[in-house]
Amino acid sequence: MLMTTYTRKHTTYRDALELVRQLPLRDQRRLRAELAKLPSVHLVLPNQTPQAIQKGKLLAEQVRKELSAATNTQTLDETMRQLRGRSWS
Repeated sequence: MLMTTYTRKHTTYRDALELVRQLPLRDQRRLRAELAKLPSVHLVLPNQTPQAIQKGKLLAEQVRKELSAATNTQTLDETMRQLRGRSWS
């Protein structure tokens, strides 16, 4: 059985392909079968109707009001550290 370790570098497609080629053929087939179960990704343009644009503007205004009323002056890092008790990044 092949063991891999986590590294912080960005894995490229070529790196992933090389790692898969190192797997036993049975595991390669199982991985291929699991990947085949995943739904394909379809990109759809956002709704551009005047009603959708108006709704988006109203929602954006609501978010702006909520943010302006917020009293939290902490940075994102400080908030995450407080919530989780450690560095989140």
